[in-house]
Amino acid sequence: MKNLFQKSMSLLVETIKVENGLFRNIIFHNERMMRSVYEIFGIMKDIDLERIIKIPESASKGVYKCRVEYKEKITKIEFLPYSIRSIRSLKMVIDDNISYSYKYIERDNIHRLMERRGDSDDILIIKNGMVTDSSYANVVFRDSKCNWVTPSTYLLPGTRRANLLKCGLINETIITYKDIIKYTEAKLINSMIGIDDTDGIPVANIS
Repeated sequence: MKNLFQKSMSLLVETIKVENGLFRNIIFHNERMMRSVYEIFGIMKDIDLERIIKIPESASKGVYKCRVEYKEKITKIEFLPYSIRSIRSLKMVIDDNISYSYKYIERDNIHRLMERRGDSDDILIIKNGMVTDSSYANVVFRDSKCNWVTPSTYLLPGTRRANLLKCGLINETIITYKDIIKYTEAKLINSMIGIDDTDGIPVANIS
């Protein structure tokens, strides 16, 4: 009961891609936000962020991150310029107790895991022997037939992941840390980053 109370006191966040003045993939952000508000606060409401949020002129060209902080109601909206950071290596870190099923602003547990990445660019979190997510994104792997798959044991139900699954561009499967060697490369995906937006991470660079 204490953990539920603590969670209800924490701010949640949606990060939405704005490209040349248009929201991308926003229906999946609406769905996740409605689900979070209902499951955490017991409030059922229709949410249409595209009607609520006005994109400013300053974010009408290029790529911006629209950051929406909320609890029962939206508390803050901001637009930030966005550029993709290069990730070329991952360090597997184990945490069998980690939970991040809602997109909270507070991420101390993930920050602690990041401190163990060593010389790698990011981490790949392993829970009970299963591949989950990186520190800030879902992960997909390319197999020998050039098909992309994503772990069924993800931590956060990402909006990009949901869209790619719905479109049939990726498939969900069980992936243990021992299975990684079967694949040729990995990529990180989130609301701001699609499969085609970055170079792959060679499996040899996952330590």
